[in-house]
Amino acid sequence: MTKKTRLGLYLEDEEVKKQIKVAAAKRGMTVTDYCAQAIEDRLISDGEKSIKDRSKNKIAFLFRMDKLREEIGPIGISTSELVEEGRRR
Repeated sequence: MTKKTRLGLYLEDEEVKKQIKVAAAKRGMTVTDYCAQAIEDRLISDGEKSIKDRSKNKIAFLFRMDKLREEIGPIGISTSELVEEGRRR
């Protein structure tokens, strides 16, 4: 298990907090994961973090997703339909 470090985030606007919660929910993410990803994206764009680190995380994530798909089986919708739905959004 990876050791996690805590980071406090204080917002002046309650509306921003609500927007973050909605955006995270739309992506099926926790608010913590959503904010961590946003911060990581910013660090990469600012040149403070290597994109190689992100690639390692993506590979681990995809591996976990493949394992989950094996466990739950087909989801009842074709890949082409999922792609088309994603393009509409």
